[in-house]
Amino acid sequence: MRLLMVILLVAVSAFSQVVITVDENVSKNQDKSLWLALGASALLPGMGELYLDERSLVKPFVWTDAALWLTAIGSYFIGERYITSAHGYAVRHAGLTTDSKDVSLLNTVGDYRSRGGVAGQNSSPDMDEDYNQAMIRAGKAIDDEYSESIQWDWGSSDNPESTERIEEYKSRLRHFRVSRIVFQVSVGALVLNRVVSILDVMRVYRATSSRSFSQRMEFAPVCLEDGGGILMNVKF
Repeated sequence: MRLLMVILLVAVSAFSQVVITVDENVSKNQDKSLWLALGASALLPGMGELYLDERSLVKPFVWTDAALWLTAIGSYFIGERYITSAHGYAVRHAGLTTDSKDVSLLNTVGDYRSRGGVAGQNSSPDMDEDYNQAMIRAGKAIDDEYSESIQWDWGSSDNPESTERIEEYKSRLRHFRVSRIVFQVSVGALVLNRVVSILDVMRVYRATSSRSFSQRMEFAPVCLEDGGGILMNVKF
């Protein structure tokens, strides 16, 4: 293959001009470690590119990662604030008798107006909305999921004030769920940002590490002022 290229070059040079250019970028990273570059990008996207002296995407990767970290951390703590607020609201307005902030439990507190009595009997007239009564109708023990000591009562649905309170409670839980979704999406985007940076490092390393002579030699026709010619681009 190399001999064929030399013969072609000699033949062409007999009838035209030959312009030789050298691209040194192809071998600038031949002494650098690919694994170190990949590890740097996995730790902080853009650092692998910086290590390989490919700076065009360093800032976009770094700023994207910083924005995602701020979003993830912010949404996590906002979610914690909302779940704490919802729990405190239920304690104050529904008499919730537990310190647990278990999300499943707090959702149940919002789904049923009350829970009380060993047999599901509750002072609330809305027996269809009583948790214990619902468990009994479903053929389940009233303490299957939660201890009998955990009780609450939002009051009758005939009372507009109690209805407003339970709607406010549900609103705080919705804000918590939205915050958790934003947190999860941000974490996923952080992972994706690292994957993209790692793939980019592999591309850069492949393009800037040394290759064989035949792979590094390129021919292209060019038009010069005094006639046509062949451009031979040899990358070192």
